[in-house]
Amino acid sequence: LAQAILAQAAERPQLVLRHLRAAAQNSRRRAMKFAAAGLALVLAVVCASALKQDPCAGCDEGLALAYQGCAREYGNPCAETDEAGLVISGAGTKKDVSCCLKKEKHDRCLTCKSMDCEFKTCNVNKLYYSERETVMVDKTKTKEAYSEHDAAAMKAAGWSF
Repeated sequence: LAQAILAQAAERPQLVLRHLRAAAQNSRRRAMKFAAAGLALVLAVVCASALKQDPCAGCDEGLALAYQGCAREYGNPCAETDEAGLVISGAGTKKDVSCCLKKEKHDRCLTCKSMDCEFKTCNVNKLYYSERETVMVDKTKTKEAYSEHDAAAMKAAGWSF
């Protein structure tokens, strides 16, 4: 069999060269298809990881103010109402859908605020819905706030002049 193939190759060298070129082209095509498939897979993984949403994103003072406005206007905006506008326990229409979404986001942010992110595994605003409270607490720890207590303590200890 090998001698027959060699004999054919000696008689028709152009035919052998044509077969070798075709085999080389098929090999290049397979390599290009494999590279394109690999690139598509890498892009799919990158896009999928970029689309992962953070449930604790957007927990800021703007959301808190929007929630308070909705709570002032509607109370519980997610409550179901009937045609007469009365709150019912069954299925109906929500008082206000956009405010209901703000309320749900606010509740999620309060949950996020209490999460333990000891090793920075999540992105959480620990001051959500308490920014002003921390300012008032910090004002009690200034030099002016301590001056009256320090003066009384020094006088009691006999340090007054």
